[in-house]
Amino acid sequence: MDQDEDYKDLFFTECDELLGELQDHLTQMNDGERGSEVLNAAFRAVHSIKGGAAAFGLDALTNFTHGFETVMDDCRAGRVQVDGTSLPVLLRASDMMLELLEHSRNGGALRQAEVHVVAQSLAALAGGGQPPAGSAPMDDDLQDEPDEATADTVTVQFRPGRTFLTSGHDPLRMLRSADRIGLAEVRIAGDLPALADLDPLACPWSWTMSFVEAESATLRDFFSIYDLCAEIDGIPTVGAPPSIPMQIAKASRNATPPMTGLGYTKSLRVPLDRIDRLVNLVGEIVITQATVAQEMSQTRQGSDDMLEHSIDALSRQVREMQDSVMAIRAQPIKSVFSRMPRIVRDLCATLKREVRIEVSGEDTEVDTSVIEELVEPLTHMIRNAMDHGIESPEERLAAGKPRDGVLRLTAQHRGERVLITLEDDGRGIDRDRVVAVALERGLIATAAGLSTEDIDNLIFLPGFSTASRVSSVSGRGVGMDVVKRKIQALGGRCLTRSTPGQGTRFQVTLPLTLAVLEGMIVEVSGERYVVPLSAVIEAIQLCESNMEHLHNGQVLVARRGEYLPVYELPELFGDDLPPDATRRNMAIIVDTETSGQVGLLVDRLIGQRQVVLKGLEANFKPITGISGATILGDGRVALILDVPSLIERQKHARRQQPQHRKETA
Repeated sequence: MDQDEDYKDLFFTECDELLGELQDHLTQMNDGERGSEVLNAAFRAVHSIKGGAAAFGLDALTNFTHGFETVMDDCRAGRVQVDGTSLPVLLRASDMMLELLEHSRNGGALRQAEVHVVAQSLAALAGGGQPPAGSAPMDDDLQDEPDEATADTVTVQFRPGRTFLTSGHDPLRMLRSADRIGLAEVRIAGDLPALADLDPLACPWSWTMSFVEAESATLRDFFSIYDLCAEIDGIPTVGAPPSIPMQIAKASRNATPPMTGLGYTKSLRVPLDRIDRLVNLVGEIVITQATVAQEMSQTRQGSDDMLEHSIDALSRQVREMQDSVMAIRAQPIKSVFSRMPRIVRDLCATLKREVRIEVSGEDTEVDTSVIEELVEPLTHMIRNAMDHGIESPEERLAAGKPRDGVLRLTAQHRGERVLITLEDDGRGIDRDRVVAVALERGLIATAAGLSTEDIDNLIFLPGFSTASRVSSVSGRGVGMDVVKRKIQALGGRCLTRSTPGQGTRFQVTLPLTLAVLEGMIVEVSGERYVVPLSAVIEAIQLCESNMEHLHNGQVLVARRGEYLPVYELPELFGDDLPPDATRRNMAIIVDTETSGQVGLLVDRLIGQRQVVLKGLEANFKPITGISGATILGDGRVALILDVPSLIERQKHARRQQPQHRKETA
């Protein structure tokens, strides 16, 4: 990859961030915050994207963004009111910018007619009634018609200022980019001063550039990203859109200077594969350190205090290094949540619904590999809630509800996991309808013995859909199935709670990271297992005085005035209990999201460890109740338990037993 391609990749990465900021600012305006600070920030985001697109010759993106920038400048100046008429157009334009950006980055089909319609809407807001010159797509590449103001040859004088180089501009890259828009000749003025007089921060040269068959608008867009750090003369202004000639744009930017580093944390972009290699390396160091520590503890027998202190210090340092590396991969979930309001707006138009979405917890940090996989399941959950859950305005009014439906999307940390909740105030799940459809489609053999929870979870079966017809939103029975498979692939769970007539809640629980976790090592029948430490409440000794046995074989343990169910791990795995099961006299109390607090019978506690999580899918297959495996300090492999899934599996098996015995009889 050459240097220009590197710069283009950097530009696209910056555009992703700028578009996210733009949509945040537009959402703030939609919520009533329409001060100059928000308007200026939105304008800067559009202007930055336009300038970069022009520099790289991305004509379709440049032309569309030019019209968008014109309207945003009019909004800042008060010529266009930010209200219920203009905001839908601005929101739609930001969505179209995202589509144009993806087209510029990856190619593929582009909805040219839609681009033209949105460009016309922007032009109408600006008062012209027509889109800016060149914004209408005329062929597959959205090429512009020739501008009447185009001159045969345009000569531009370019004199860099002192901040030209310190702003990150590269003269060679500028000239290479100019070559794409018709640069025919370059004359250089100036000379390199003596070494003693050389200022490394200043550019000693200036350029006279001649362009042939170059459009005025294209030249203005190209040089607009340099006009704060250079003197530029010779660009024709004839035929420029009246709302944003170069002089006005420059004066506006000078009136609102670009934001400095105040309030922002400096960042460094690093390719994700490099971070992944570093994470894997640190994981191997952790395993090696644990092995050394265990071997030394068995050989030194407390005789060498200095060695013991050194091993302890090494352990602390390795843990700090691992925490720091994992923090690099942590990203706010805002990058996913910020896309959901746009999806809700589009679905409102398609489904004729009136729905507002309330988002909270956007700053909750999650491993970047988890975030990348969240967009699709959250999208399907919202589509399902709006199509099947939230009623039409007329139905809601008839049911005594407000006309507007509400979706609440939240995220929060829960120990070593993150909890994402999507809740609506719609009609809830029609369980009779769900059972009827499942029987009709052969997804279940009988409805006997199904609890309300079992019925609610039928919506996750492949091929399930209650839609009477296939539409662009639903009907094919693939949406919620995708949600379940994606969440399970990430080591998470998806729970459903519904109250007929009041709404439905989807609760997704995911690991904060797919790399490491704090765990409690336990031993059962000679095998070692890891229980996530965030779920462990305490360990208690068992005796006949604090244990009760129910008629169905369930064991309960008394704990501070309450009785908790106690389970054997072999039983949860579906195996017969070993002979030594009755001799276990210790249980660890584990908190689960679905079953409250439960006890696990163990032989002994090995201790607390930070373990490196290794998935089973690559070399084996997913196993219900097992979230992964790790290598302990002595080289043994220990399975990492997903206790809530194990408990749910056991409950489901017990519910099936009476039905199974009846069928057998």
